[in-house]
Amino acid sequence: MKLFNFKKGKKRGRPKQKNEERQRIREDRIRRLAKGMRLFFFFLLIGDIYVIASLFSFWTGEFGLFIRQILTQRGGGAVLIILIFGAYVCLSILLHRKIQQLAVQTLATLFLFTAGALVLGLLERLNGPSVWGVLKPGFFGQNLTQFFLVNGGFFGTLLFCFAALFTSTVLYGFIKTRTILAFGRTVLSGITNLRPSESKKTVQIENESNTNASADERTAAMEAEETTETDKENIAEYEDLPVITTFERTSSFERTYGKEDGHLDSETKKDVDLSPNVRMILKEEDSTDVEGEALPEIDIKKEDMKEEITAGKFPPPLELFGAPEPPEQDLGEQKAKEQAEAIISTLADFDVQAELAEIVIGPTVIQFQVQLAPGIKVSKIAGLANDLAVALAVPALRVEAPIPGKPYVGIEIPNPKRRGVLLRRILESQAFEQADYNLPLPMGVRVDSRPLIIGLEDLPHLLVAGTTGSGKSVFVNSCIAGLCYCRKPEELRLLMIDPKRVELSIYEHLPHMLAKPVTSPKKAIQALAWAVREMEQRYDIFAKARVRNLAGYNEKAIPKDRLPHIVIIVDELADLMFTAQKDVEDYICRLAQMARATGIHLLLATQRPSVNVVTGLIKANIPARVAFTLPSQADSRTIIDVSGAEKLLGKGDMLFVSPRFPKPVRLQSPYIEDGKSLEFINYMKALFGKPEYIDIEEQGGSSGDGSGADSPFTDDPLLEEAMQIILDSGIASASRLQRQLRIGFTRAARLIDTMEQLGIVGPPEGSKPREILVDDQRALEILDEHI
Repeated sequence: MKLFNFKKGKKRGRPKQKNEERQRIREDRIRRLAKGMRLFFFFLLIGDIYVIASLFSFWTGEFGLFIRQILTQRGGGAVLIILIFGAYVCLSILLHRKIQQLAVQTLATLFLFTAGALVLGLLERLNGPSVWGVLKPGFFGQNLTQFFLVNGGFFGTLLFCFAALFTSTVLYGFIKTRTILAFGRTVLSGITNLRPSESKKTVQIENESNTNASADERTAAMEAEETTETDKENIAEYEDLPVITTFERTSSFERTYGKEDGHLDSETKKDVDLSPNVRMILKEEDSTDVEGEALPEIDIKKEDMKEEITAGKFPPPLELFGAPEPPEQDLGEQKAKEQAEAIISTLADFDVQAELAEIVIGPTVIQFQVQLAPGIKVSKIAGLANDLAVALAVPALRVEAPIPGKPYVGIEIPNPKRRGVLLRRILESQAFEQADYNLPLPMGVRVDSRPLIIGLEDLPHLLVAGTTGSGKSVFVNSCIAGLCYCRKPEELRLLMIDPKRVELSIYEHLPHMLAKPVTSPKKAIQALAWAVREMEQRYDIFAKARVRNLAGYNEKAIPKDRLPHIVIIVDELADLMFTAQKDVEDYICRLAQMARATGIHLLLATQRPSVNVVTGLIKANIPARVAFTLPSQADSRTIIDVSGAEKLLGKGDMLFVSPRFPKPVRLQSPYIEDGKSLEFINYMKALFGKPEYIDIEEQGGSSGDGSGADSPFTDDPLLEEAMQIILDSGIASASRLQRQLRIGFTRAARLIDTMEQLGIVGPPEGSKPREILVDDQRALEILDEHI
């Protein structure tokens, strides 16, 4: 039943031009107000500069002399601090630069003004030298100095002056609060280590009580006391770190921070048990030197280890990533030579003359580098891959023809003694230490055991694909740890999207996080939309600063205004593409095309590298890709444009392509244990504090799905005209709007849905037309509220 049924007649309501005129008048008022404000601050800046000039120059006339006398007599020379801050505020407003926390900076300026007035007052009391006549304490500085000298004395005045100066430095942002807390923990830890041990007190008590003991007994007790103190001094050096290991190689970070963090020199290193709940046992380096009693076993509680780990420095100690890899002993060289002979004989059976050039034994595969005789085609070797696999009795075999930079053909077979690659091995390698990248990624180890380090800013985005159990998520975790290992939170921020809700949730408290890991597809779209707006805002900032990229801007900007790199990590791209493919693809392509100069980078991972997930646009804009084990050649070609990923061995075995490496490079990706990842996160949290989240959902706006009361389709210019047609005809039909407005069915249906969300028409009732719920006047009021 229709509540209102209007006959056809002349259109009622306000014409559309009236709304446009009101909008135009409102914009003109805002524009005139903005011009007036800029003009006001411009003259305010001119006046501020004139006042500053009057303090140091007599060329400002009688009025300047009058201002000079008033300011120096009342406020003193410290008033120059307030004048400089006022000029900074006016200049920032005129240059359209956002002032971070203006109220906090104003409070810091007042603290600095107070400290300056006290310093000038103390100098006058001590008859100190005066550089300029303007640097006098003034009435304010004299009375303030007199008050503190009478009530707190000279020492109390100096202490308050230092406290005010330190507070202003903290409020300005030159000293971080978490830095102060970390320094305090370090001092407390040092004081704790200076406490006398219980064993020392026990020995002292026994020496005092046994006064009638013989001289030999007293001598033995003193020797025991010295031995105990010596042992504890040796062990105390280990207590600054929760996990300590034995290794021959030392990285540059260890050489830099070794002594401060409790590392021992190479001559005095001992082997230490790495398990967190077991005892720490010191072993002698040479068994021939072991005489007498061994050192006692010492129990270390888990709570104590957590307290000690907070007193670290940046970069964190490598012991957080586990024990060093044991030395390689038997590599199976004899068996590899036998397999090489089998390869040469098999090739000879198929009339392929070749000679063995070199055998490379890697952590995952063994590569036999073969040199072909003249006239033998390289493609013939690739065609014999299955025959070689049968001759060698191996499950998989890969032919690299030719090896880049060498005149050889590589035949790769699985290493029967396969071993993993710890992330620590790459972080302490010389290649990582010498890598000159802003965002170094520890990609893995090549076939010849050489680590490969790639700068994410050079890629500038990375696409990762692999089946379940292939090592994809482990590789992503290693990349996160490698990035955070060498970059502080003010230099790098992470935005994680985890539709699976299991892989990235452990990083919630990592200080580098911009927000909590996003798990909802709707919020994921909002996060990507926020990243696009952040990119556009950074381009506006770069244009005003006249720089081309993030590096150029950070060189010009002061430390507190520098912008961090942002890495967006998506653990399962397929889930997002199936939810809202168009929005996700648009945002990802826009970021991939334009975000490189702004320091925003993408790291996308997926289990399904099909063409509807890794679309042509995404592939064209992300040339750097990693393929782990894939089920078919078609999936391999989709991700890296060539086959071969279907023959990988899993568990970190991968192929990497990029503009720098157009041919796939076989790597063994590093891994970090889950327990070590949690230790690393706790260490960073104790060092830098809790993460400072931003509200992406509030800044993200609408997700683009048209849901909610504030529908994005209220901005449709045909909405008011469509509403008039519905009210005049009394029939809420999309087909009527389609005919009268000459628009498509999709747009007409959206207009009807928008009027339903606004409460103008009711919901659909099967084949019956929708009900009209309001009259003309109320409909116009609703439209005014939402436009």
